[in-house]
Amino acid sequence: MTRKNFFSLLTTGLGALVLIGGALVPTQARACDPVFDECLADLELMTEGPLPLDGALVWRPVFTDPEAGSFSQFAVESGATVVVTPMGGGAEVQGAVTGIQSVQAIVWRPTGELPADTTLEVEVTFDNSKLFCFGDFEPTLTRKFTVSTGSETAPPVVAPELTGETSVALIGHSRAETLICCDGAFPTWTMVDDCGLAFDWSEGTCASLVGTGWLDVALTLDADAVAAANHQVGYVFESNAGTYAFVAGSTTIAVRLDQPLCGKVRATRLATGEETLGPEVCFGEDLQAMLGEQVMDPLPTLAACAGQPYTCESISDGDETWDPNACTPWPEDSTPTTSAGSSGESDSSGSDGTSSSDGGASDSGTAGMDTDKAGCACASGPAGDGWGLAALLLPWLGRRRSRR
Repeated sequence: MTRKNFFSLLTTGLGALVLIGGALVPTQARACDPVFDECLADLELMTEGPLPLDGALVWRPVFTDPEAGSFSQFAVESGATVVVTPMGGGAEVQGAVTGIQSVQAIVWRPTGELPADTTLEVEVTFDNSKLFCFGDFEPTLTRKFTVSTGSETAPPVVAPELTGETSVALIGHSRAETLICCDGAFPTWTMVDDCGLAFDWSEGTCASLVGTGWLDVALTLDADAVAAANHQVGYVFESNAGTYAFVAGSTTIAVRLDQPLCGKVRATRLATGEETLGPEVCFGEDLQAMLGEQVMDPLPTLAACAGQPYTCESISDGDETWDPNACTPWPEDSTPTTSAGSSGESDSSGSDGTSSSDGGASDSGTAGMDTDKAGCACASGPAGDGWGLAALLLPWLGRRRSRR
């Protein structure tokens, strides 16, 4: 049973990536349709310091399956019970528990002001049996915490400064008419894990003549301002490309998109819902010309070929699968060269970012199927005798064509 009800979150950190001639290699399988699982394995208390008198208790859920974990506000409100009492005795402090999906937090909000300078005992019970759970899980999760309060109320809600590092990732298109291949690579439609069909190949190397330039942005909130809020405030970045949330305890997220990114940080007090917006900030405007469809240089990738590169006709008009019996050497009617020194690589990072040739770019739903290609970094440098076997490969190709 699966349900695609996930947070609009992206993993922290970003491998800045700049590619001018991207290598395309066989796709590596990865899970792309994880199950929806609300079960909790633990709770991490975020608000351990002195609580403001008008503050809330905030937990980050630890799911039984971190890859698939998620929850709804309804699930938290129906499955969680929080009991708060002063240490040493006293009346229970009244409050209500809710789930804040956007920042992946479970919040207990007191109905009134907390007692000042008091140590509180907190018992949380989470009834997993009422939720959507799969595999092994603890039916009833019970955890106890001790927290203290201060003598002051919380400071005004402030939207912290947001900075961003930008770079461009040029991802080659996997289409029959844009690929140049070598060493036995014959692209065909292949079922890739649970992700559906992809235009792929099982051996050899392919390079694309056309790609898409994607803007990678690592967004970072001012850490001092976030720490001063003591996890009493949740942050999301509302932009022209969608809303991106900073999960509880995180100050960095990474996004990939095909346009410059502009938006504002919305800060929300978790105890009351009070909100404030920061100023608009933009990233990647100076990289606009490098985004979208781009011509790619295949030579840095093809320099590693043992044999002459080639292109092939498709088996039929409706099927992009290459026909190994209908191939033409590439470049046609030209002498193979081993020079890869003129690949045209350049630094395409903007003034507000950095770049590298690291092939570990982060994935996102905006980047399309081609981003599943593992290791798209350029294979640059001299090729040596990379096409020294061209004389052997060309007759082989000719024989295969003659058998059509």
